[in-house]
Amino acid sequence: MSKTHFTKNFKTEKQRVFSTDFFTKADKYEAWDEIDFSNLKEVDGENTFEIKAEDLKYYAEAIGDDNPLMIDEEYAKKSPYGGLVAHPLFSTTICFWCVGVEGKGNWIRTPGARNPGQVIEIYEGFKVGEIIHIKIKPHDRYIKRGKCYLTYQMDAYNQNNVLKTRMYATLILPRTREDIKKFLAGIRGLED
Repeated sequence: MSKTHFTKNFKTEKQRVFSTDFFTKADKYEAWDEIDFSNLKEVDGENTFEIKAEDLKYYAEAIGDDNPLMIDEEYAKKSPYGGLVAHPLFSTTICFWCVGVEGKGNWIRTPGARNPGQVIEIYEGFKVGEIIHIKIKPHDRYIKRGKCYLTYQMDAYNQNNVLKTRMYATLILPRTREDIKKFLAGIRGLED
């Protein structure tokens, strides 16, 4: 699939500026065997995410959800919610944006990673106008059936420090920085 095919559907400001090339700066991403579990200190994500109506509407559209509470501002205003409702998985978009490419948690962009699933606890729905920041910390690292799993806890707060969601983001990652470099070089021999 060409990049043009992929990006032709980008409609929001954030979609147009978010780098989908996860190979960029991949040599600086945290590697599974280098994560320091002796320091479980929570740190701030690199970016904040200001929620705009277009973010909520086009996320729902992109995943094929035509619920009018998520895509029709006028309909949503008349509902008991008083405005657009964020799709439950919208928090993944926020986490990717807020983690960034330089700091802790950037391993979620690692080439060669596979997603075995996430756990998302929603405490309060996201609303248009909120400015979201995340706090992240290592949660678990283990090997299962020869695969290297890494989980971080990512808590999303609004500008008033109200906890909106807690995500336990888990990926199966290449074990070492050398494995990441092999993947970047086109060597796909990672064990399944």
